[in-house]
Amino acid sequence: MTGRIGPSLYPGEVFENIAGFPTIYHYQPSETQQNGFSNPKPLVVCIPGSMHLGRIFYGGHEGSSPNNFLAYQLSKLGFNVLSISYPLETTPEIMPATGANFRIQDWGRQAATTVKKVMGEKDLPTRSIILIAWSMGGRMIVPFNISAKELGLDVQQFISFAATPGISSIRTPAPGMACSEAGYFSIPDRLSNFYQQVQYMEDFNDGRTSIPKDIFLREYVGGTPINLTGVRLKYDGKGSSVQDELTHEEDTKVFDVINLPFITALYPTGILDASHALTDQASWGFLISYQLEAMIGKWGLQKVKETGKWQQLMNFVHAAPGRLCFPIAGSHFFFVGETSAREVAEKVVKLIAVARELQKELSEILS
Repeated sequence: MTGRIGPSLYPGEVFENIAGFPTIYHYQPSETQQNGFSNPKPLVVCIPGSMHLGRIFYGGHEGSSPNNFLAYQLSKLGFNVLSISYPLETTPEIMPATGANFRIQDWGRQAATTVKKVMGEKDLPTRSIILIAWSMGGRMIVPFNISAKELGLDVQQFISFAATPGISSIRTPAPGMACSEAGYFSIPDRLSNFYQQVQYMEDFNDGRTSIPKDIFLREYVGGTPINLTGVRLKYDGKGSSVQDELTHEEDTKVFDVINLPFITALYPTGILDASHALTDQASWGFLISYQLEAMIGKWGLQKVKETGKWQQLMNFVHAAPGRLCFPIAGSHFFFVGETSAREVAEKVVKLIAVARELQKELSEILS
């Protein structure tokens, strides 16, 4: 279904109900020919954060330039890119506000189902995925990976874009949270802060505006289903929220280490996003360490005991978070703007290579 709901859908956008909830997705095909089908690039899947549509990855508003957005810059490097919006309540309406009961596990299932659908429709020669999740999107990576496996897909790697892992209260909820009659939450003051950070990126992009403020507030952001926020609340069906019976960790399955996709991260260095700048390497590094421990397993420990490589293995694991987490100049929106989007796309390519090299090194240590 591609018909108009409120404002016109942007070029390339598709609106559908998938896995029981509304979504808008956008497929950006590669701008370059891949060298045959023997070793095709994985599909890059982009998941937005709190109160944002997937448009933040590809743009498309009137007067916008695709060069200012990540999806196009990745496509120039040979990647197909799929950006997927979760149910969002916007004014004016872009998709129906029928997803108040949308949970983290619904998010993972819907996104994975959308990926499977698009891979089939586009006849892509790969079932491998590079998952990019921005901001609040970091909470859905395990449910996504579980659903992807069930659908025969392979999440080769996860790249955090200033993302938050699914741990409750890891960040204090912003004041002023309001629940709409449809059961979606929004924080008006937070939207102003978000745009300040969008505007900050002009300093890194020759002073050029990528998204005007009025368009950003009208066509890029909206209310989020309350359960996605990590504060253990759910919609009560009566225009308010109540405590959820599940803890956030039960919903996100963040400590289901075996089902974590291989973790890497990009984090901003600007003070406007101080929380992520200060903590992302530590928060994702914590999970990276436990993920590597699980990958090593008892067999691996026995092997290094026999080969005398224990100290080498310990040094490798201790160094891994610093190798897999890259700083990048900018704010929470460090991937917006032509120069920034191009640099981030290049960092993505580098992170993919580093992740492969690190996994190869681990195999050699354990051999």
